[in-house]
Amino acid sequence: MDQAEKLRQIVQELKLKKTSMEPKEARIIAVTSGKGGVGKTNFTLNCGIALKKIGYRVLIIDADFGLANIDVMLGITTKYNLFHVIDGKRKIQDVITEGPCGIKFISGGSGIWELINLSSHKLEEFMVMLEGLDNIADIILIDTGAGVSERILKMVLAANEVIIITTPEPTAITDAYALVKSAVSINRDVTFRLVINRAENQREANAVMDNFINVSNKFLDVKLQPLGYILYDDSVMKSTKQQKPFVIEYPKSQAAKQLNDIAYALTSSDIEGSDRPQGIKGYIYQMMNFLKTRRT
Repeated sequence: MDQAEKLRQIVQELKLKKTSMEPKEARIIAVTSGKGGVGKTNFTLNCGIALKKIGYRVLIIDADFGLANIDVMLGITTKYNLFHVIDGKRKIQDVITEGPCGIKFISGGSGIWELINLSSHKLEEFMVMLEGLDNIADIILIDTGAGVSERILKMVLAANEVIIITTPEPTAITDAYALVKSAVSINRDVTFRLVINRAENQREANAVMDNFINVSNKFLDVKLQPLGYILYDDSVMKSTKQQKPFVIEYPKSQAAKQLNDIAYALTSSDIEGSDRPQGIKGYIYQMMNFLKTRRT
């Protein structure tokens, strides 16, 4: 029995070694919203930590260039961003900052838009540097800007998966619907998931979720997947003022538990049979294609 157990252990170790040697591409998930002020960045940060706690290596790219504030929410000062890498002044590892629980994040700055102006040689060099991100992260969350501007839409649609955050407020719902409508007019080959934030109660959250999904299906012919909801919780506001993620500062709070449920739901599902490029290089490749194609 001892020999048999040792044999099984050896076989398992060989399988693990083989798996670890196989190149992996990070799962790229864009997080967006139709309007600002709905808790998109707070969701991204806390979701990243929740994913890290259940065993995933997480990298957040703060690409909300107008209001980039992951570092502010954490009370961390960052010296460099993605622009310094594209400009050739820093290596990719120089702009990665470690946050709570071992999550990592990069401030995008305005640099990502400079990609369109790079020569083929410089772009190839940048792509090679980006490959390293797939080696340090299983999931890369891209915190985009809010709204339906052309640049934001193309940044959103370059990802194979998109999480849309909205609150039950009529303006937030209308703007989120406008975002989905504009997005699917450009490209339908994306998995959309919906999160309702700051709902008063479960009944309101489910009503908003069901109505949004049904209307999108009926009038846009797009099927959004329900990912979950987070009810209004004072601990979220308290943690924001303290510059501490609420899943860490208030782990037993209602919001933290619901955020953890969302993280589990996210990892229990996956994109189905997408033949689009994967990983961070695939994301940049897709975005470059979108940026070169102007909307008519």
